[in-house]
Amino acid sequence: MDHIQELIEIETAELTEWKDRFRKNSFFELVFILEGKGTQSIEYQTKAYEKNDFFLLPHSKCHAYKISEPTTFFFIRFTEHYFKNLKNTSIDYLQWYSKLNYIIGFYDFNTGLYFNDEKDKRQVKRLFEIIQLEKEQGSEYSETLIANTLASILTIISSKLTASHHVYKKSDDKFADIIQHINQNIIDEKKLSVVYLSEKFNISKKYFSEYFKRNAHEPLKEYIQKTKLQIAVNRIQYTEAPFQEIAWSLGFTDSSHLNKSLKKHFGVTSSVLRKEKILIR
Repeated sequence: MDHIQELIEIETAELTEWKDRFRKNSFFELVFILEGKGTQSIEYQTKAYEKNDFFLLPHSKCHAYKISEPTTFFFIRFTEHYFKNLKNTSIDYLQWYSKLNYIIGFYDFNTGLYFNDEKDKRQVKRLFEIIQLEKEQGSEYSETLIANTLASILTIISSKLTASHHVYKKSDDKFADIIQHINQNIIDEKKLSVVYLSEKFNISKKYFSEYFKRNAHEPLKEYIQKTKLQIAVNRIQYTEAPFQEIAWSLGFTDSSHLNKSLKKHFGVTSSVLRKEKILIR
């Protein structure tokens, strides 16, 4: 379980009154309501919660719960130690990382992503129960089971975001699939190359760049850069991850390179983004 413990923190808390917690994550926190009712508040936006509700919680000093019925919370935090020295494991943590970046890059922390469909809630609940059970048992297979179960949860969230993300929906279906592929593999340079994309989507290599620019109204390289910067913006604003870590993880040379790119594209620096919640889309 050593590897999985480097990546996540799992906590079950039974509360009748909410108190501030010390917590540190590089992306966000997954929260599942096992029992209870109340109201969630994030950045002064409030919404009622009840049993089996599931949502994401960004790092924020302005979050709290008003508990009307004793509540059992199940938290999963992705820590700042993700993916360090894990290349020799049998689990493909790169898929985690790609999905985490996709989610935080396109998730709207102001409106949230709530699961209103009972079938979705039941599915996510079963997955959380597996994680909870394996954490308690701690068997030789627990790390693999927890990792694969978390990957399934992240896939469900990604699918929900894709369904609610309407950019390029008026284009042909193939181009929408290309955009989804790029967004979900934004850190994998091999899967973003013209050669790979043209072969995967059965488009002539000579024609691909023109096809992409005609549909996206910008070159492929520019789209990839802006998508990485949007992910960087959300990670700067909604996590405590160091600027250098964010820069390296998204393929920038260092924090100075990231800062210059943010200034060029959005006219704002990393330090300003962290201090002020500026809407950038």
